[in-house]
Amino acid sequence: MGLIKKVTHWSYDNLIDYLSVNPTRDEVTHYKVDPENESDESIIKLHTVKDFGSITCLDYSESEIGMIGVGEKNGYLRIFNISGQNSSSPASHAPVGLNANNETSMTNASGGKAAQAENIVGSVSNLKDTQGYPVSETNYDIRVRAKKQRCINSLGINTNGLIAMGLDRNKHDSSLQIWDMNYHDDSHETINPMFSYCTNESIVSLKFLNDTSVLAASTKFLKEIDVRSPNPIYQHPTRLTYDIKLNPFNDWQFSTYGDDGTLAIWDRRKLSDQASLGDLNVASPLLTFEKLVGSGAASRKYMNSCFRWSCVRNNEFATLHRGDTIKRWRLGYYCDSNRDIAADDDNEMNIENLFVSSVHDTNTMYDRVATFDYIPRSNNGTSLICMRQSGTIYRMPISEVCSKAILNNRNSLLLSNFENTEIDEIRVNNEHEKSNLENVKTVLKNLSFEDLDVSEDYFPSGHDEPNNEIEYSELSEEENEGSNDVLDSKRGFELFWKPEKLLEKDISVIMRTRASLGYGLDPMNTVEMIDSSKNLQNNAYIRNTWRWIAIAKASVDDGTMVSGDLDLGYEGVIGIWNGINGISNQDRYRQETILSDKQLNKEMEKIIKLRRKNRDRNSPIANAAGSPKYVQRRLCLIISGWDLSRSDYEDKYNIIMKNGHYEKAAAWAVFFGDIPKAVEILGSAKKERLRLIATAIAGYLAYKDLPGNNAWRQQCRKMSSELDDPYLRVIFAFIADNDWWDILYEPAISLRERLGVALRFLNDTDLTTFLDRTSSTVIENGELEGLILTGITPNGIDLLQSYVNKTSDVQSAALISIFGSPRYFRDQRVDEWIQTYRDMLKSWELFSMRARFDVLRSKLSRTKTGVLTADIKPRQIYIQCQNCKQNINTPRTSSPSSAVSTSAGNYKNGEAYRRNNADYKKFNTGSSEAQAADEKPRHKYCCPHCGSSFPRCAICLMPLGTSNLPFVINGTQSRDPMQTEDSQDGANRELVSRKLKLNEWFSFCLSCNHGMHAGHAEEWFDRHNVCPTPGCTCQCNK
Repeated sequence: MGLIKKVTHWSYDNLIDYLSVNPTRDEVTHYKVDPENESDESIIKLHTVKDFGSITCLDYSESEIGMIGVGEKNGYLRIFNISGQNSSSPASHAPVGLNANNETSMTNASGGKAAQAENIVGSVSNLKDTQGYPVSETNYDIRVRAKKQRCINSLGINTNGLIAMGLDRNKHDSSLQIWDMNYHDDSHETINPMFSYCTNESIVSLKFLNDTSVLAASTKFLKEIDVRSPNPIYQHPTRLTYDIKLNPFNDWQFSTYGDDGTLAIWDRRKLSDQASLGDLNVASPLLTFEKLVGSGAASRKYMNSCFRWSCVRNNEFATLHRGDTIKRWRLGYYCDSNRDIAADDDNEMNIENLFVSSVHDTNTMYDRVATFDYIPRSNNGTSLICMRQSGTIYRMPISEVCSKAILNNRNSLLLSNFENTEIDEIRVNNEHEKSNLENVKTVLKNLSFEDLDVSEDYFPSGHDEPNNEIEYSELSEEENEGSNDVLDSKRGFELFWKPEKLLEKDISVIMRTRASLGYGLDPMNTVEMIDSSKNLQNNAYIRNTWRWIAIAKASVDDGTMVSGDLDLGYEGVIGIWNGINGISNQDRYRQETILSDKQLNKEMEKIIKLRRKNRDRNSPIANAAGSPKYVQRRLCLIISGWDLSRSDYEDKYNIIMKNGHYEKAAAWAVFFGDIPKAVEILGSAKKERLRLIATAIAGYLAYKDLPGNNAWRQQCRKMSSELDDPYLRVIFAFIADNDWWDILYEPAISLRERLGVALRFLNDTDLTTFLDRTSSTVIENGELEGLILTGITPNGIDLLQSYVNKTSDVQSAALISIFGSPRYFRDQRVDEWIQTYRDMLKSWELFSMRARFDVLRSKLSRTKTGVLTADIKPRQIYIQCQNCKQNINTPRTSSPSSAVSTSAGNYKNGEAYRRNNADYKKFNTGSSEAQAADEKPRHKYCCPHCGSSFPRCAICLMPLGTSNLPFVINGTQSRDPMQTEDSQDGANRELVSRKLKLNEWFSFCLSCNHGMHAGHAEEWFDRHNVCPTPGCTCQCNK
C-alpha cells in the first residue's frame, strides 16, 4: 500500500513538501507542490531514492531539512538526507507530468561491512538545487538495525535527534527502542538504545508527542511513555491501536484503528485522568466509527494512508473508500456538563465531547486511488494530492460546500464556508409594487353571493383542432420565455431552479410582497390586487376565496345575514345544513336565548327574505319543496352563490361564452337541468368538433325515456372516459346514466360547481353524505376554496391549519381567520397565526400595515350589539402634564381639595370652565367645528387635573392642541380646504379631515424641549433648519 505524507517546517518559500512511498514499497520520492496552482504541473518531483526491500514505515525530522527515516520489513532502518547531492541527479527536477528521469538508485549492500551506513559530511554552504530551493549542507546515509533483527512496524523522529523504533515481538529484546542519532557509532550497524520498553510485545504504532514523551501502541495496549520514567504514564487495554495520528490543531486528540477497520478518536487527558484516579473501568474513545477504514485493514501491516486529519480546518478528517470516494467528516463538540468549567483555570483542561456535524462526499477524478493528503491553500481553501495504485500522482480540487446558511427576514440567503473567509449573498429583488390601497375604490353596495365569478382560470383542452393549437401558441411561448428566466437546464433530463428565482418564489417573499400591497385588509381590494399583480401567487382558489369573503362581509355589513338574535355571518354550507348542531359551538345567538330547530328555520326564512330573492316564482329546487330541510337548502344555495333565477342563468351563459368557454357554458346548463340549452350552446360554437358533440348530446332527448342499454348509451360512456375536457366528460357521463353522482365524482370540476349540483338535485340523505365526505376531504387536504363549505368556523380553522401545513402561508390563515375569530368563536391557533403575522410585519418594518391589521382585527371582532371581543392592547404612549405629571387625556378623578396647592389658581380657572361647559372635550378627541363665541381658549387648553395651561406653539404662540389651526407662518390664512371644490368626494374629505387633525398634534424637540403644532413644525422646517424659538440655535430636524 502506498503512502503520501505532508512535510512541515522544511520550506521557506510558498511551496509545500511531500514524501511518498510507491504502492510496491520499494522507493521514496520527494515532491514540492505549489498550493495555488490547481494543475498537475504544480507537483514537482525533486528526488527519488530506489532499491528498498519492502518499506513498512517512514518518518521525517521537523528540525533538520531533508532528514528522513525509512523502516524495512527485513529489520533495517535507513536514515538519509533526501535533499542531499548524493541522493539524486541535480539536473533532473521536473514536473510530474513531464517525462524526466531524475531518479538516482541507491543500491542496498547485502550483509557485513558492505551494508554498513556511511556518514558523509559536506562543506558546501548556501547550496541550492537547479530549481533554486535550499538544500541541506550535510549529506549522510545511515543503515542500522536492532540487536535482534526483525520487522520494523513503526518509526518516529523528534526534533532533538531521538529516533524511536517499534518492532515485532521478541522474548529477549525490547520492542520499543529509542536511540540518539547524535551519539551513534558509525562503525556498528546495530544500535545501542538509550531507552527500551515493552518486552515480549509487538509495537505496531508510535508517535512522538514532544522531546521526551512518546505515544506507543502494541496489539493489546495503548501507552504513553516519558523517557525520563521507567514506567508508562498509563497503559490502556484496547485493540484499536494501529496508525496513531495526532490532530494538528489539538495535540490532546489522536486517532487509531483496529483489525476490523474500526476507527477511534481519543483524548489523552481522558486516558491519563482515569489512570491517575486508579479507575479500573476501561476508558472509552471520544468517537468510534465501526469498520470505517475497511475490514482487515491492520492485516496489511502498512495501512496508514486511508485516514488524514485536516491541516486546514480544526475538527475535520477525511477517509478514503473503495478507491473512488473521499469522505470529509466535520466534528462538533460540547463541553462535559459534569465538569466544573469555571473551576478550571486552563480551558484546555476541559475535555470536549465530539459528535459528527456533517459529512461531505467527494468523488475522485480517477479510480483506484491508494492514498491522499491535504494541500492547504490561501484563504483557508484546500485541495487534495492523490496517488493511484499504479503510483501516478495527481492533484484534485475540492469544490467548496456551504458550511453555514442563514436566511434574513427578506429571504436573502447568506452562505459562509469554513474554507473561505468570504461570505456569499444571494439577494432577492426588492423592487416590488407599492401599495395603492388608498386609490382602490370598492363598490360593495349591491354585491351579493350570486356575483361569484364564473371564470375560474378554465382552459379548454381540445388539442385535436388546429384552432386550439393557435390559441395555445402564444401561451406556450410566454411559458417557455418565463421558464428560461426561472429554470436553468444543466443536463438533458434535469431542471434546476436558479437560486435567485427560487428565493423569489418562496412563500416568505410572496407574503412580504402581498403585505406591502395591503393584502387581506380589504377583501375586494385583495381580489383586484391578485388580478393586477404578477408578483403574487395568482392561484384561482386564493382569488375565489377572497371574493367569497368579500361578498360574505358585504352581507354582514348590510345586515342581510342577521335576523333577530341569530347571526350567520361567514357561516358555511355545512354549518347551515346541520342546523342547531352546526352552530352550537359558536356564538351565533345570544347566550341567554334557547334556540330550537323551529325558531332557527323561522330566522333563516327571514334571512332569505332579506336577501330579496323572491323575484322568480320558479324555485330552483322545486323538487325539494316538501323536504324538512327546504329552508336550509335554500339558504345554502344563497351562500354558495347558486340561488339564481332564469335571467341569471342567461347572464351566466353569455359571460362564459363571451370568454370562449362553450364547453363550460354547456356543462352549467346541464347543472341547471336544461339539456336542450346545453345542445343549443354547443351548436352555436364556431368549432366543428363542438357542433358534432352537440348532435351527440341531442340524442339524450330521444333516448332518455327508453329503458335498458343501447349503442348510444355505450358510446356516451366511452366518450365520458376518453375526452380530455372535464366539462364534456361530465356531460356525457350524466346523459349516459342520468346519474348526478357522475358529476359529483369528477375531481376536475370545481368544488363550488359540484356543490351547486348537489344542493339542487340530491335528496336530503344523499346531500348529507356528500357534504360530510366533501368537508372531510377539503379539511384534510387543506383546500382553501373549501371555506365556502366549512365557513370561517372551527371547522374552517381545521382547514386553514391543513393549508398552513401544506403551504406555510400563515399570512392568509391569519387574515382569513380574523373574520370569524374571536367574534363567533375562539381558537388558540388563530392567536398564534395572528402573533406570527404581526411579528413578520414588524421584521419587515411594515409598521403601517401592522397597525392597519390591528385596526381591522378589532373592527371585525365587534359583534352586532357593538361588543368588542378582541383583546386589544391599551395605548402605551401618552402626554403628561409638566406640572402634576399626570396623563392629560384622562379626566380628573380626585376632588378639588386634593389638587396641588401650588397651582390652586390655575385649578380654579379650569374647574370653573368644566362646570360651565358640559361639552368639554379633550384636545385629541374634539371635533373640528368652530368654537362658541363665549368659549375661553385659555381655559379649554389646560390640564384637566391641575389646570396648568398647555405649552404654547413656538411658531403661532397658541396653546398646543388648538383645533382649526390657521396657517399663519407666511402671514396669510388659507381658505378652509374642507370647502374646496376638489374635495367634495366623501373619501377625499375624510382624508383631508384626518390630515388637519394630524396638524394639531403636539410636537416636541427632544434636544431643546420646545414645542410646536405638528403642522406648523412641518411647514417651518421645510424652509429652515434652526428652531423658531428666539435665541435657540438647536437644529431640531436633525
